[in-house]
Amino acid sequence: MIGSWRRPVAASLVACLLAAGCGPQLSKEQRLSNQQGIPSNHGQAANRLKSEEINGKTTTIGLNGGFIRMLTQGRVEMTIPTVTIGGTSYVVGSDFAKIVGFRSNWDQTRGVFQLGEHDASYELKPGQTSALRDDETVALKEAPVLFNSQIHIPVSALNPVFAKDFSFEIKEQAAVVQATDWAVSGAIDGPLEASTGAELDFGDDPKDPFQTAGGTSTMRLGRDPLLEASDAVEAMKGLDGFFGKDDMAVPVLRQVDMNALLTRAQRYVGVNYSFGAAPYSTSGKFDCSTFTQYVFAKSGITLNRTARAQAKQGTAINRKQLRKGDLLFFYVPGKFRSQKTVGHVGIYLGNQRMIHSAPEPKDGVQMTHINNAYWKQTFLAAKRVSS
Repeated sequence: MIGSWRRPVAASLVACLLAAGCGPQLSKEQRLSNQQGIPSNHGQAANRLKSEEINGKTTTIGLNGGFIRMLTQGRVEMTIPTVTIGGTSYVVGSDFAKIVGFRSNWDQTRGVFQLGEHDASYELKPGQTSALRDDETVALKEAPVLFNSQIHIPVSALNPVFAKDFSFEIKEQAAVVQATDWAVSGAIDGPLEASTGAELDFGDDPKDPFQTAGGTSTMRLGRDPLLEASDAVEAMKGLDGFFGKDDMAVPVLRQVDMNALLTRAQRYVGVNYSFGAAPYSTSGKFDCSTFTQYVFAKSGITLNRTARAQAKQGTAINRKQLRKGDLLFFYVPGKFRSQKTVGHVGIYLGNQRMIHSAPEPKDGVQMTHINNAYWKQTFLAAKRVSS
């Protein structure tokens, strides 16, 4: 049961977690079955006062005795209690998601538990010794189980499935997540900033053939193909740790009428956001990646299932050379996880705007100006999947 998550995690969300209502709530599985969850892990707080004298003040959160512990020098620990079932240790899936700042959903049709930021990056199924992480299958030593109408994730699965996101260790019948003091300075709907050519400013490629309504996908404006390839390689410098060596090749791009694609995308403005949304044809809703996937599919381009998997496609583009239709990838701040992991995707509209499906600043498909501190600081990469 002992393992450690080595990567740094984001700590500024302690206040947000408390303010957002991390008190007792029924999980999706519980509401479907009208049952209560399992009781708290008995003995969890037996020596709490003494522990607080030694280790710092704690604040209880979640269903099953999880707590935030304020340590010395401003450090914070988040604990997720474990539950023993049939001799195997588990964490309650909904509690785990809530404490680390993930959204979660129980897909009743498929019998799958989904977790992630703005889309379902992870899927686990009771009784199945494998999990889906983006576009890859991860083998599990032990399968998740349904108990008291809640999905329970085996502790042995935490490191294989979530190690890319969290830094943690298992001790004293709890999964302990350590947090740091990283924060984004601006609000998601914060004021726009003037473009001054600063490092984090976004910029349009003046040679974008779709800047005018009459542009077509075959217009190249005399652009040297070798120079375009050079720009793509330059944009990917320093990103090998983000995308991986296997994702660095410059692909051949499919030609698409990008103005037509974006016009079609804007028809869906106002369609509701839903985490882990089923296909639009059946659900009538989108999450961030199902929206981009749906829009590009209408133009004959196949995108991967999740935002993280989509980030591995296409050609890397510098933030100052954006064209209409480029995919923009961001991390979602305030979670106890890496700031280098994709959590959201949108489509660039030009003129420092994007169209995307998200729960905020509005709910649903929306057009958003990205030239503010929030989007500048959370931007990870841009990829071009069509020409």
